[in-house]
Amino acid sequence: MPTFALVTFGCKVNQHEGQALREELRRRGYEETSPDHGADLYVINTCTVTESAYKEAERLVRRLSRGNPDSRFTITGCAADSNRASFLGLPGVAGVVGHRDKHRLPELLEDRRLVEEERPLRSRDRDIFDLRISRFEGHTRAFLKIEDGCDLSCSFCIIPKVRGGPASRPMAEVIDEARRLLEAGHKELVLTGVHLGAYGKDLERRSMIPDLLEELLRLPVGRIRLSSIEVNEIDDRLVDLMAAEPRRLCPHLHLPLQSGDDSILRAMRRRYNSGQFLKACERVAERVPDPGFTTDVIVGFPGETEEQFDRSIEVCRRVGISRVHLFPYSPRTGTDAAKLPDDVPWRTKKSRLNRLKREAARLTQSYAERFVGRRVDVLVEGDGGYTERYLRARVAGRPNDLVHALVLEARDGELLAEPDPGLPP
Repeated sequence: MPTFALVTFGCKVNQHEGQALREELRRRGYEETSPDHGADLYVINTCTVTESAYKEAERLVRRLSRGNPDSRFTITGCAADSNRASFLGLPGVAGVVGHRDKHRLPELLEDRRLVEEERPLRSRDRDIFDLRISRFEGHTRAFLKIEDGCDLSCSFCIIPKVRGGPASRPMAEVIDEARRLLEAGHKELVLTGVHLGAYGKDLERRSMIPDLLEELLRLPVGRIRLSSIEVNEIDDRLVDLMAAEPRRLCPHLHLPLQSGDDSILRAMRRRYNSGQFLKACERVAERVPDPGFTTDVIVGFPGETEEQFDRSIEVCRRVGISRVHLFPYSPRTGTDAAKLPDDVPWRTKKSRLNRLKREAARLTQSYAERFVGRRVDVLVEGDGGYTERYLRARVAGRPNDLVHALVLEARDGELLAEPDPGLPP
């Protein structure tokens, strides 16, 4: 029986697609093995959001090919489109399968016909949704892909060039996959996409995220979480659903801020300003008790001054952000921002990163302290898990248990809790 090893880099969408490739290769008679144990076939599912992301995949291929000179390497994922020529030149690489052919990869491998010519991206290709999963191995929470592609064209982002415009997965297919994941034992579904808020706008029966959520909530699901959404795509129906179903529809929103300064946001081509960001968060907080807001911030974008960076900290403070994902700006070849002078020295970026990291830790602890003495639901993963508001919590329980717990203490942004015997399991 031929063996394969799969390595997936990057986002939740890529993780979903990697699981789908794994299941299809097994159906076709391959046996999975660890990358470091050697395999007949290596599938490297790449990311290209930063220069370092694709270089990391490149280094991995070089290392693995040295130890496995007879193995075949197939490159797929976003960097297969953005850096195709670089990968084709690496030792052991038999082919590079671009994003729009990723769903055909197992078939192409079987026929030994790997796609090496580029195909033009079409904004509404739905054959990409032929990648389907029945479980999410190695994860308690299951990522459920509902959308692909993006047309926001942020100046720092290359993803629209490699994934094309928005394409929505038909609702019936989403519901079918959700049922399979629930039958496999997953208690939390994380809806994911490249531009999640664009879901449904290209379907024949125009629908939106709230329409899909209403259908999913009819299933016996423990809880549903949105992976990320833009602030200008939060509507009253979504807020109403979160207010009505606070335990099953997680009162947590990941809202990418990127910068708290309006001129930097314009240079990034983001479609909101800091005032709109704050107002959207206030609107949610008026209806949903203690919502968890997490965010992304890019530090050191070209031209960013100290005062502009301070505005990012101020917005995070005013919202009461519970967790910040920090990224130092680095130019991504092929984006408009890469044409700007990268004029913020690395030493300055590092200093700002450290400042925001300290502030983020303080904000996480402050938010966590609100829940001391209160009851939360924790989906156990290992020695702890996450609450419905995406706070890390330590509580006794078996992996994949959804534990009702009483919070005893908040320490370093983490909740220490015990199962609450007064509540049903």
